[in-house]
Amino acid sequence: MTITLVLLSLLASVLVPRFVLISDSARDALVDGTEAALVGGMKNHRAFWMVSGTPGIGTTSAVNLNVDGIVVRYRNGYPVNTQDSNHVPVGTPNRNAASTRLFHLFLNPLPTPVIPRNSSGTGWVMLANGDCLAVPRRRCWEYRVNGARYARITYSGGTGDFYLD
Repeated sequence: MTITLVLLSLLASVLVPRFVLISDSARDALVDGTEAALVGGMKNHRAFWMVSGTPGIGTTSAVNLNVDGIVVRYRNGYPVNTQDSNHVPVGTPNRNAASTRLFHLFLNPLPTPVIPRNSSGTGWVMLANGDCLAVPRRRCWEYRVNGARYARITYSGGTGDFYLD
């Protein structure tokens, strides 16, 4: 019996840290994949703007274009918002926020789950602009594990850049 307990504790001491590393690697891959998908989605919408004749180029004024039934607001070619949240599923936390609208515009399929800001769960949270990195026309999203920030992705609608921290 003692030998069995010793063997089990040795196995646990070796396997548990490896499991934790695998969990962290999986989360890192999820966040990196989501960031890559956000970049791809934004580039698709930027390409639509270019194909549309680059309306408003060189200005900071808003230009609205209808993209597959969704009115997307551009500023100097970068998507910064949508005019409504009809493309966001009903019941989505923070459904009417610009961050939520862009998350659903850029991503298809959507990484799940999307959780409320005050949740102690694990998933994506749509943040207010003040919670983002200080970049022009910012929107950001946070991946939380048990309510604690694991990673944050900030999009600059002023430059089209994404930042992961």
